[in-house]
Amino acid sequence: MEIGIFSRTYEHMPLEAIFREMVSQGIRHTQFNLSSAGMDTLPAVMDEEKLMEIRELADRYGITMDALSGTFNMIDPDEGRREQGCRQFETQCRIARFLDIPIVTLCTGSRHPADKWTWHPDNLTESAWSDLMRSTERVLRSAQDNGIILGVETEASNIICTPEKARRYLDAVGSPNLKIIMDGANLFHKEEVPHMEQVLREAFDALGRDIVLAHAKDFSLTDGISFVAAGEGELDFSLYIRLLKTSGYNGPLVLHGLAVSQIEKSVAFLKRAMA
Repeated sequence: MEIGIFSRTYEHMPLEAIFREMVSQGIRHTQFNLSSAGMDTLPAVMDEEKLMEIRELADRYGITMDALSGTFNMIDPDEGRREQGCRQFETQCRIARFLDIPIVTLCTGSRHPADKWTWHPDNLTESAWSDLMRSTERVLRSAQDNGIILGVETEASNIICTPEKARRYLDAVGSPNLKIIMDGANLFHKEEVPHMEQVLREAFDALGRDIVLAHAKDFSLTDGISFVAAGEGELDFSLYIRLLKTSGYNGPLVLHGLAVSQIEKSVAFLKRAMA
């Protein structure tokens, strides 16, 4: 298991500088966002010349792009925006194939009208679930056509907000092209933190066999639950990493939710935890 990082961590840097900085920090894996190359995260069209530049820079610096961000609000209450997201996602899967990136990440979304990362009570409705399944049918077709795996994670603010719902989702879709991105920090609400081992073990029991990517951020109990850099919060990383290994996962552990100034410390922390 090696350490990776979200490319968007290095905001306001040109792509070559991002890859150079990653290498200097001993990081050669990334969950890539096209915004790191000055593009829209979900472009409307493929720019093959720009994409070729990304491939050439990744090859030059020995960077493996393990996943590509494809997040849009899959249950957006605005049907027009939802349709646009599905169309752009078709392009994103073609881009991932062009860049030899095996995974495109999803955001199952929220009924919140302004922010897909903000909880809305209508996330619990059957109509939201129906919209999720319709969006999934669209994006899954694009993934299958391009040989791409779709990665979904539990998010407290999204319709897929617990491991149990994630399991229901995977089983309902029933496709080998839909898998799990495991993020230990996303599994907890404040009242569950005292039961950390139980929560982690139950999540891995439900989802461990379907993990294709793992994230490494932490959480703090300040102001409820807030996300912080790995090693700065409450998550039991020793147990988390042990469960990842036991599940058979041997891919990268991808840092995010941190500032560039925190990377060195978090990398050192993860190396100790993995050892």
